[in-house]
Amino acid sequence: MSEDMKVKEAVESESREGSVLTKKDIDKAYFRWWMTAEISANYERMQGLAYGASMIPILEKLYPEKEDLSEALKRHLAFFNTEATWGSMIFGSAIAMEEERAKHKKMPGEMITSYKTGLMGPVAGIGDTVDLATIFTLVSAFCCSFAMKGSLAAPIIMFLLGAAMYVEGLIFHRVGYKMGRSSVKNIMSSGKLKDMINGANMIGMFMMGALSAGLVSLSTVVKTKSFNLQETLDSIAPGILPLLVIFLAYFGLKGRKTSAPKIVILIILVCVVGSLLKVL
Repeated sequence: MSEDMKVKEAVESESREGSVLTKKDIDKAYFRWWMTAEISANYERMQGLAYGASMIPILEKLYPEKEDLSEALKRHLAFFNTEATWGSMIFGSAIAMEEERAKHKKMPGEMITSYKTGLMGPVAGIGDTVDLATIFTLVSAFCCSFAMKGSLAAPIIMFLLGAAMYVEGLIFHRVGYKMGRSSVKNIMSSGKLKDMINGANMIGMFMMGALSAGLVSLSTVVKTKSFNLQETLDSIAPGILPLLVIFLAYFGLKGRKTSAPKIVILIILVCVVGSLLKVL
């Protein structure tokens, strides 16, 4: 029997057995995500710590073995940054994918990571535009007039807006989980898993490259009356210095196995010395 047929039989068997997770488990995970999504934001992982913490009850139920649980936790502690309300769709879908992986061991962990990375940018673009830049801004401006008059209507309206966004995120979360389970089953039973992995990896790498270009900034101030080093570098390849920093950091992490804190400290030292020498 071919491997695709075995996977298809496993998926059909799972469909008869039902879901490992209950509706209460799914909603509880969303509540943790909603409460912590913006609390632990930092430049190294952004929302990664909150994402991993929110997934803990789910992962503990799915992976009773300590080694599998540890691997899953590391997977969800990676860099993640999106608009929290709309990003609940990604969160729900990732739970469905973890559930599928826990049952059949056919879902590669890299696929889950690439799926999250590939979607966080587009979803953030929609969520920030619709919810934060439009709805939240307009309602906040409307409430300012009440607040300036000392009216209690302002905090009440803002509270209702927060409650509405919570419900909105919960709906997205449930839809993401349901659609995620369905999509994963279809992919696994169709034998297109490899194509899905390659596509997710490509999108994930593209998004990480775009994020790196936007978050990493480095320039030099070396110049004379007739020569400007930064302008010369930009004429050759704009952003070549930030790109060099990224490649060196990647080489340190993967090639030299240097820890992330050491690389961060080294970058700070180089920037301080470069500033004192007036070259950066």
